[in-house]
Amino acid sequence: MNSIISKINIELKRVFKEHGYDDTYAFISISNRPELADYQINSCFNIAKLIKKNPIEVANDVAELVKDLKVDNINAFVKCEACPPGFVNLILNDKLLILSVEDMLSDIALGIAGKDILPVDAPKCILLDYGGANVAKPLHVGHLRVAVIGEALKRLYNRLGIKTISDVHLGDFGLQMGLVIEELKDENMVDSFSITDLETIYPKASLRAKGDKNKNIEPDLEFNDRAHEATKKLQNNIEPETTIWKKILKVSIDDLKIRYGELNVFFDYYYGESTVKDIMGPMVDTMIKKGIAYESEGAYVIDVKEDTDKKEMPPCIVRKSDGAVLYATSDLATIMFREENFDVDEYVYVVDKRQNLHLTQCFRASKKAGLLKKDKVFHHVEVGTMNGKDGKALKSRDGGVFKLETLIKDAKDKALNQLKDNNRDLNGLDENDIAKKIGIAALKYGDLSNSPTRDYIFDLEKFLSFQGNTGPYILYTLVRIKSIFEKIGISKIDKVNDVKCDAIVHNIFLKAIKYGDILLDAYKNYDTSIICKYIYELSDDFNSFYHEHSIINETDEHKKLLYIVVCSIVDRIVRDALSILAIEIPDKM
Repeated sequence: MNSIISKINIELKRVFKEHGYDDTYAFISISNRPELADYQINSCFNIAKLIKKNPIEVANDVAELVKDLKVDNINAFVKCEACPPGFVNLILNDKLLILSVEDMLSDIALGIAGKDILPVDAPKCILLDYGGANVAKPLHVGHLRVAVIGEALKRLYNRLGIKTISDVHLGDFGLQMGLVIEELKDENMVDSFSITDLETIYPKASLRAKGDKNKNIEPDLEFNDRAHEATKKLQNNIEPETTIWKKILKVSIDDLKIRYGELNVFFDYYYGESTVKDIMGPMVDTMIKKGIAYESEGAYVIDVKEDTDKKEMPPCIVRKSDGAVLYATSDLATIMFREENFDVDEYVYVVDKRQNLHLTQCFRASKKAGLLKKDKVFHHVEVGTMNGKDGKALKSRDGGVFKLETLIKDAKDKALNQLKDNNRDLNGLDENDIAKKIGIAALKYGDLSNSPTRDYIFDLEKFLSFQGNTGPYILYTLVRIKSIFEKIGISKIDKVNDVKCDAIVHNIFLKAIKYGDILLDAYKNYDTSIICKYIYELSDDFNSFYHEHSIINETDEHKKLLYIVVCSIVDRIVRDALSILAIEIPDKM
């Protein structure tokens, strides 16, 4: 389905051609002065330069050419005038706006298809690496951001028709596993343990191995040696370490699926470092043989510095002097594994921004080593941190790691208390389920409304507010519209006849037809906060409209039908956007 803007641009090209203008300049852009115009033609400056004419003269000529432009036999503009120094300001005809909104409502995809708006070279398949959970450890608040941002990007790509592959990329190998295995042995728990057991086992094992000077605890060297030995056995598939590890893996993944599921975050694969353990050694050997990796102070490294680098770029170490591998080795082997097993056009890593140097080294090394083609796209979505009100990393009340499970429970409990304090009439619906949806929406929207790269202050009270740019405010807008529909008893929407829109309705419709542009902008910038900003502004405009218009009691049937269309388009767009953001909507609030 061609959008209204596409149709206008097609007609503009025709008119430009007919009058001898270069039709590559025949397009309209969103006005940067919305108080003056809806759209503008800004290309008069380029045309003036070509034909050596004053821009305002060209603007006057172009305005005269397009003032009577028609789309679907309707005059496209009610205002078309040149403005110094060389713009053409345009205000869209309400009739065309209404027709465009009705076309959106008649289509299950709101008239937005990726094939119509994506660049011709857009990837057909994107692999997203996000989550980064560790086996035998609970998820903490640091896992929230990468999980919800990654999931939203995945759903955005799917919404635009791009296939995706998602991998949580578990930390499931290395010394941490040896520590856990030996602690389980010492506590006679190798045959039966739960995720709760594992959550206490790892900190205990880590403390035994490292010790703690502040607590006068000396490292247990014998235990440490046993943990290293267990790790080696695991790496060589020796029993019983391998069987114990598989049990740890199953218990951990089963729990992770539950925890991520609470956030509506789902992965296609739960692969981890262990997936590539058998290919790391041969991969490095091949790099050495080809001269890609060379010896440096006993270790083997790959130079990844480029002439355009403005900061120091250390070489990528792929094998330590003692023969051990590193995270970089694992990440390179993971890239190699993915290239061999998936047909991917682009890789998107949603990872803490503090890992940028590491990932840059890996991306460059992978291309230099020929693990993938040089034109393959890699993008690191650099994720900022969630901080407490003191500006430091968010901690639990006792100063320890803040578990994600605790954070979700706090949000649910506070949402439930709000519902009870406000004496909300839920018509017998499950208040715990509603509180859960509100609480998780507050958490996720509070995070997603910030640009991924930005550090932000976590403020649960603010995020749970029913006012301002918050998840509950967006949800309440939809609940309000649902209530309107129930009271009116809508079964279908008829076509709106010749009704003039007031300023606020015009503005809502104008925002509505820009939804495709918003999705495209979010796609291009790897930033779903753009969608959050848009649905907040649309919701805010709707709530102003709601307070200024008597929708249910309107006696003029033509106006009432127009108002129903306003409700419908806001409802459809916001629901569609929240689906991309993986936020559930309660029936009542």
